[in-house]
Amino acid sequence: MEKETISVIVPVYNVADYLEECVISIINQTYKNLEIILVDDGSTDNSSKICDDFSKKDTRIKVIHKENGGIGKARNAGVEVATGEYFAFIDSDDCIKETFIEELYKLLKETDSDIAGCRFYRNVPGTTNFVYPKEATEYNFVTDSWGIMKRLYNDMGVFCVVWNKLYKKDIIKKHPFTDIKIAEDAYIMREYMFEAKKIAWTSKALYMYRDRPGSIMTSKRNFSIEEQEQRMFWLEKHIAYYKANKIDELQALAEKVYLFNIHEVWSDLDKGAKKFYKGKCFEKMRHMLKSKGNPIKSKIKYTIFAIKLALA
Repeated sequence: MEKETISVIVPVYNVADYLEECVISIINQTYKNLEIILVDDGSTDNSSKICDDFSKKDTRIKVIHKENGGIGKARNAGVEVATGEYFAFIDSDDCIKETFIEELYKLLKETDSDIAGCRFYRNVPGTTNFVYPKEATEYNFVTDSWGIMKRLYNDMGVFCVVWNKLYKKDIIKKHPFTDIKIAEDAYIMREYMFEAKKIAWTSKALYMYRDRPGSIMTSKRNFSIEEQEQRMFWLEKHIAYYKANKIDELQALAEKVYLFNIHEVWSDLDKGAKKFYKGKCFEKMRHMLKSKGNPIKSKIKYTIFAIKLALA
């Protein structure tokens, strides 16, 4: 079973406090035929040295040093040199359970899928503890592109990220990462899922995700139009694709997520951003209300939100 090489790509930027734990968790995988690619994206702390030290200890480890260009370009640099039949991406401040690769590889092969994914632990901010998600057998499934995108728009945190999955290499090779700074995973996920004929999932939590304080996605700020556009770019792209291809139900689901995101940060938008997104919300609302796919409670919730915007 371990004849096929799996490339594990890790973009690294100023994560000296977490990098050793991350790399050790990859080295200790029960599936041993790995190519571990550490892409040092111009780190200014001790991360570069940590990468080089690990490469001297394990011949499976390759290190790329490059100028800082962002996580998308770092992942692309790893993909360019990767030789495996399957790819996995691990963020350098996270870590994985020792059976992460083995179990996703087995699931992918048994179901003849192109992508296999899992659930994840999430750390308790400010501590070294991770919380296991509540058991949910509905996460054991095999589906197609439409099925996974429906799930994505209803459970974004599990499905719209790059790092808790194993991919056939062709899926990744055909769709390079972009250099956008916010929600870069979600931006490209539709391409990956539509490229795949079959996607398999396990309810097991095999990935350990760390929320770091002060990240762009978690910080509360007075968002300008430019900042909010970056946060919404992936949804704008998804909606435009569905509209152009007349995929009405997925368009309506993506529009619900769009409205959810604006609703959640409304109080953090500056005056100009509020004016700009008021019109955007009305546009998305009109289509979402007349299309199938979303439950009545969602339509009621965002209708109330639209009324508040109209009266504001």
